[in-house]
Amino acid sequence: MKPSAIYSLALALALAVSSAFAETAVSDAQLQKFADAYRSIVTLSQEYAPKIKAAADAAAAEAINVEAQGKMLAAVKSAGLSKEEYQGIATQLRENPELLKKVNAILQKAAAPQQ
Repeated sequence: MKPSAIYSLALALALAVSSAFAETAVSDAQLQKFADAYRSIVTLSQEYAPKIKAAADAAAAEAINVEAQGKMLAAVKSAGLSKEEYQGIATQLRENPELLKKVNAILQKAAAPQQ
């Protein structure tokens, strides 16, 4: 699976939510927390996708998926957001191109090689 497909998968998971949080303003600090959580989720997706694909049967794949989702939720909480806050920000990113640009800038800055 290509990295861009993994990123798309992680973002799709984040966007498959209710918009209860979607009307509130998002601070730069919250965007940074979102970006931190998103990076962790992408890493976990990259780690677990091959495990799920290689599972012996559907039950084993589901067990691996449940484990991955638990770790993803823990990553969101570790970044300092609730599941609802993370999902709400993800919804706003879909609806607000300026917020999406800010998050992309945060992600790109973190991915840039340190000099």
